[in-house]
This record gives sequence, structure tokens and C-alpha cells, in this order.
Amino acid sequence: MSAASTTAASEAVRLAFVEMLGAERRLRARDQKCGPGELTHGQIRALFTIDVKGEATAGELAKAAELSPASVSTMLDHLERDGIVERRRSESDRRVVVVSLTGEGRELLEHRRAEWRTRWREALADVSDEHLAVAADVMHRMAGILDEL
Repeated sequence: MSAASTTAASEAVRLAFVEMLGAERRLRARDQKCGPGELTHGQIRALFTIDVKGEATAGELAKAAELSPASVSTMLDHLERDGIVERRRSESDRRVVVVSLTGEGRELLEHRRAEWRTRWREALADVSDEHLAVAADVMHRMAGILDEL
């Protein structure tokens, strides 16, 4: 591959990455317009974190959802009111409050996960495994660039 085509390809990746970041910002902005009974992007991210870890503190959820601790506290109030999560004192340190999913929360999250898996399969159905592996490598490198900033 020539230097000019490598530069053009790198620029195409950079522009696509900028486009993806913009789409993510627009998704977050739409969270403000979330209707009753719907979950925001931040709530979904927090719930996935709880699901992976089994339980999490409000601080861990704030970091995962990229929200302030005050926002997470309000979010947890709503999720707990709706029966999606429950809070309790940690058995190892009574000063710490941990959050876990309820049965209803687990069902809701699995439903969301199934929806996203369907979207991913449909969007990427015509892309080869080799191309997907290369795309994953590029995305990991882009994440590294952001982490270095």
C-alpha cells in the first residue's frame, strides 16, 4: 500500500471515528427526551455494569455511566422505585451501599440485550469475520488514543 493510500485510509478511519463519537453524543442528548417507562442510555450502561459485576457501588456506576455521583443517586432512586434494582449495605463494610438487579431488572436487561444483539447481527450480517476482526482491532486502538489524552 502506498503512503498516499495509507494516509487516505487513516483519514477515512479518523473521520468515521469522529462520526461515531458524534452519534454517541446525540444518543446521550436524546436521554433528556426519554419518556415514562423508558430507560436512558446512562441507566442501561449502569444496569449492564451491575449485571457483569453482580453488584456495584454508586461510585462504580457513576464511572461506568459517565455520570456525576449525584445523578447516579437520583437515577438509582428511580430504578429502585420501578423495581429494577435494589440497594443494601455491604456485608463486608456496612458503610458501603451496593446495588444489584432485581428479577424484573434482570429480565428487562436481557430483553434489551436481545434487541441489541439483533441490531448488531442485522447491521453486520454482510461483513466477513476477517473484516470484523480488523475493525475490532482499529476500535481498540482508537480507545487507546482516547485513554492516552
